[in-house]
Amino acid sequence: MSDTTHLTLAPYYHPTTICFVDDNEQFLASLELELPGDWACRTFSDPEEALAFLNQPIPLQPLMDRCFSLKRDTKQAVIHLDLSLIEQEISHVDRFRRNAVLVVDYAMPSLNGLQFCEALEDTHIRRAMLTGVADEKLAVQAFNAGLIHRFFPKQKEDPILRTHDFVEELVDEYFNQYTVRLKSTLAIDPPAFLTDPLVADWVHALMDQHHLVEYYLVDDPPGFLMLKSNGEIWRLAILSARAVSRQAELAAEFGAPPALINALSAGTKALFLAGLSPEDYFGDEDFPWEEHVQAAMAISNEWTVAIWKDAPADIDFDPAVASYDAYRRTL
Repeated sequence: MSDTTHLTLAPYYHPTTICFVDDNEQFLASLELELPGDWACRTFSDPEEALAFLNQPIPLQPLMDRCFSLKRDTKQAVIHLDLSLIEQEISHVDRFRRNAVLVVDYAMPSLNGLQFCEALEDTHIRRAMLTGVADEKLAVQAFNAGLIHRFFPKQKEDPILRTHDFVEELVDEYFNQYTVRLKSTLAIDPPAFLTDPLVADWVHALMDQHHLVEYYLVDDPPGFLMLKSNGEIWRLAILSARAVSRQAELAAEFGAPPALINALSAGTKALFLAGLSPEDYFGDEDFPWEEHVQAAMAISNEWTVAIWKDAPADIDFDPAVASYDAYRRTL
């Protein structure tokens, strides 16, 4: 995650594989030494080998294609990202093998950088090209045509020094394509916090601080299911003023203690029932409200947040096999 300002949040985010292609093996060796240790990277000096790797099909459809649907009665686009879909995704370690960013040299034998980009089958990959001085005109034309998304000359700037920042920018762009798709298709309105820059920056800072590497949009309460690289699951609630009021109303309806109702109404606590309902509770004692609340805080006049660490989730997920740490051990 970069330190730059984030304007939006994608509906979901997870680490992906970054691919570097350059016939200069010395450059690739230097690059590997400088890249962040928590990145999943593949480097190729043979463009044909790299293209074969990038064009390999991944068995599981992208999550966006599985969670995007239409309401038959209204023909309105909806995002449907429930725990069953998230379980499919996070149990499938190949999610990390999806390639978000390609960095490719222009001048290579057998296949130049533009020919390489044209041969890519996945049009969602964000593409950056390294050029020599003589190739800048071609790079500008390719950029204007949408074939590449970034370019810069090897000779004018240290490409290794620049790589970190622009790759992180392109990873953000890769996932934000899904937010744009949600907003532009039919009548869908994504949750408002996805497009609030203050929330986006706050979430990215949280991920950096606590080494959270994945998140997935969930509801009840609205927010994200989040994972650390070792597979530990967190739950983040992001509540509007109306959602805060609804939680207090629910607690009052089912006889929660007055102090808890007041705390929920004030936004100093938040409720996460984890699939339970006071209506369905038949224990001999009162419903255990305190087991399902967490301290909350306002991050603006519009949003209140609460975090459950090591949160309960009804998901069949084995971190030893399908976490990001497990994937990186295979590289």
